[in-house]
Amino acid sequence: MKALMSIEELIANLRGLHQLSLYTVNEDWCIQLYELDVCANDHDVFKQAKYAPIYESSNHSLQFLLIEATEWAAKRYQDC
Repeated sequence: MKALMSIEELIANLRGLHQLSLYTVNEDWCIQLYELDVCANDHDVFKQAKYAPIYESSNHSLQFLLIEATEWAAKRYQDC
């Protein structure tokens, strides 16, 4: 059985595939993934639908949230 990746490794892996926004709401961790050419910190981006997040999720566990997002991203690139 393969050992779980560290949180740092998961974030680095995702960052190689997508821009990301990671934040908390109450007790949950939340993530939004964007295409690499989208600057998620640019407030003008949020006004344009074509720059909307391509993936959003939340989970009480940061590690499981990042694992889910990494699996989604890997599947997305396998399907291309």
